[in-house]
Amino acid sequence: MIASVLVGLAAAAPVPVMGLEWRPLSRGDLTWVIDGNGTGLTVGGLDGFAHPSLSAFGGAWLTRRVGVFGSLGVARLQNTTRVGGVTTQRHWGVVRPGVDTRLTLFARDSDKPVPWLLVGTHVDVPSARDVSNGYTDEEQELADEAATADRLRLGAVGARLGVGASLDVSTHLTVGMQYALTWQRSLFVGNDPAAVSSLILGQAALLASFRWPRTREVSP
Repeated sequence: MIASVLVGLAAAAPVPVMGLEWRPLSRGDLTWVIDGNGTGLTVGGLDGFAHPSLSAFGGAWLTRRVGVFGSLGVARLQNTTRVGGVTTQRHWGVVRPGVDTRLTLFARDSDKPVPWLLVGTHVDVPSARDVSNGYTDEEQELADEAATADRLRLGAVGARLGVGASLDVSTHLTVGMQYALTWQRSLFVGNDPAAVSSLILGQAALLASFRWPRTREVSP
């Protein structure tokens, strides 16, 4: 009796997962670059570094049907120049945390692919700075204003909604695929007027993940 209860609790415990999500480079990605639709600062969420085509995620299946997974993208560009005794430093950066929730449509079965729904969100947290010991107070104020505009250009929020399916290749390895509609909204401030831009696109991806089930029983 006690042993069966302990086994049940172990089976219901969260199952840690680490994996990779691969979105192959497409003609759309190349067109985006050729047409100059990036931020112009290299490190934006849609520039390809903070959110590359191959990204890692980690999390856990909290129950047999619900999983929560997180990802973290980072990109930073810094330029430092020294002329005589004057040092000027500029940097631009983005930290892009994301969270996805997967809900399987039925309990996992090791012999069949399991379909699931995906709901996710992310935010591009920007940083930008331009400082120099050679700036006058007025020049530093102008540099601060330009850095603020750069942060507004880099900052963004987004979400995605999709479907997928996965198959347990072994007790510890799962492969799958997903298709999601991704939405991102950023704030770009020009001279006049301020403009808000948003993007919606569909993205397909291949998934591979490792799991650490608590028992020999296949866990979600």
